[in-house]
Amino acid sequence: MAEALTLDVISVGDANVDLLMSVPHHPDLAPGGDRGSGVRGSEYHLGPGGVAANVAAVMAQLGNRVGFIGVVGDDDLGRTLRRNLMARGIDLRYLRAVSGHPTSLLCCFESSDGQTVFYSCPGPRRIPADCLAEEYLASARLLFLSGNMLTQDEMTGRSLVEALVQARRRGMMVAVDPSKFWLNPALSSYVRQAIATADILLPNAYEAELLTGCASPLAAARALLAEGARVVAIKLGEAGCVACSPDGEIELPAFKTKVRAYLGAGDAFNGGFLHGYLRRWPLKRVVRFANATASLKLRHPGTQAGLPTEAEVEAFLAERTGEM
Repeated sequence: MAEALTLDVISVGDANVDLLMSVPHHPDLAPGGDRGSGVRGSEYHLGPGGVAANVAAVMAQLGNRVGFIGVVGDDDLGRTLRRNLMARGIDLRYLRAVSGHPTSLLCCFESSDGQTVFYSCPGPRRIPADCLAEEYLASARLLFLSGNMLTQDEMTGRSLVEALVQARRRGMMVAVDPSKFWLNPALSSYVRQAIATADILLPNAYEAELLTGCASPLAAARALLAEGARVVAIKLGEAGCVACSPDGEIELPAFKTKVRAYLGAGDAFNGGFLHGYLRRWPLKRVVRFANATASLKLRHPGTQAGLPTEAEVEAFLAERTGEM
């Protein structure tokens, strides 16, 4: 028997700990460069991260009822991640701790011009099939998936696609962010299957071009819309975003704001977009809200630090009624 609708969204995918450092530039590895002395950072932030975990945190901060499905290591970092998500009121009954494995760690070094270098030490990523319980998925209005999970391995890709198909059959909305799917092109067929199932696609410009071959974000959005999605929103960083649905096309620039760190802004956009979409706002209002959510996130280092409430986003927008 299916559970009653008790959640607005269930986010499925990656959770890791982020070590973020702001640096003036990246090391010069050539002979005579600064590889020996290293590069001195100006600040660092250690905190929770991962696309799916970040989207869950954003949605919870905006006032939604949220569940999260994923895996962490059975270690101090994994327990820290669990406490952080639990403190936001997120349902974690299907967050699995895997013994004998460390929690995933991502190190990101961001230079003053916004260029980032990543080093990662992956922990457990395979989501057990029993964590994708059909009755639990049916308790939410929307299922969000970070697409990089589709290319972890055959078993996970297959299980996640089946979960998306089940969700659609039950009348749930499905949203997918391709999210570095290109790291394992051998399993890209699962990404294509997810795209064919999704109501909402949330790629960035690079991912959209890889998926469609279209250099123009607007052309890419149209091509992805033709694959069956109800709406496609492509994140363009400082250039804003492009969004398409059968009812129209929107191109909106980003809001000008102070930038402390770029990492996490795309996930904040995702959460803001899904928040508005669940409320059936007009597309332009959804996109403006998502842009504003991302702008407020840019003011804080750490992918889950400084996430705004709905009231804070609306206040930000009220101050900018003449923009866009």
